[in-house]
Amino acid sequence: MARRKTRSNFVATVGIVLALLISVSQVSFAATSQSGKTGLLLAPSADTLGQGSFVIGYSRLGLGNCVYIGAGIIPNLEIGLGSKGFWDGATVYPMAKLRLLGETSNAPAVSIGLEGQALYVAASKRLMTSGPRAHIGFGTGRFNGIFVGFDHVLNPVTISSGTGPQAPTTTVIGEYVGGEFNIGARFDFAKGLSLSIGLLDTGHLSAGVSFTTKF
Repeated sequence: MARRKTRSNFVATVGIVLALLISVSQVSFAATSQSGKTGLLLAPSADTLGQGSFVIGYSRLGLGNCVYIGAGIIPNLEIGLGSKGFWDGATVYPMAKLRLLGETSNAPAVSIGLEGQALYVAASKRLMTSGPRAHIGFGTGRFNGIFVGFDHVLNPVTISSGTGPQAPTTTVIGEYVGGEFNIGARFDFAKGLSLSIGLLDTGHLSAGVSFTTKF
């Protein structure tokens, strides 16, 4: 069992390193995690939804279901509501995040947030002009102390094939949060549609879909 756990952690670490080694141009934008807040797969970033943005999403985390809504109310502030499970036995949790500092060429963006009963602080910074973006923070509850993550956009814009469908903007993700390594990818289509897939603790499949619009 210990050997299997070590092998799983090694695979996750390799995935994170591969994301760091990819060197193509990318852009940065706020995207929701599979639990509803802006972030990676489960780890929060320092990003927030833009003012006037509204998002609704669903994800399948292992054997559980998660639905959520969120909105950018004023600049640098997002709020939301999520539910793990449906109907009887559902666990509803609030979400909120306030960005204290915006990202600059010399300093990271910094935010504080709430997910359910867990509090966290997160910092996000691009490592190179055209490189991956790094995220680090500390949280209570489900975040279980320090969390770190990286994301990198493989293609900075959707790619059109004439009159056919467009290839989505693809982002690879690696993170360590809640004592587990997670790897995955997010696919952002035109008009606010986003899909994500991941391996949580490198062994449990997760998938999510969200739609973001303006109000």
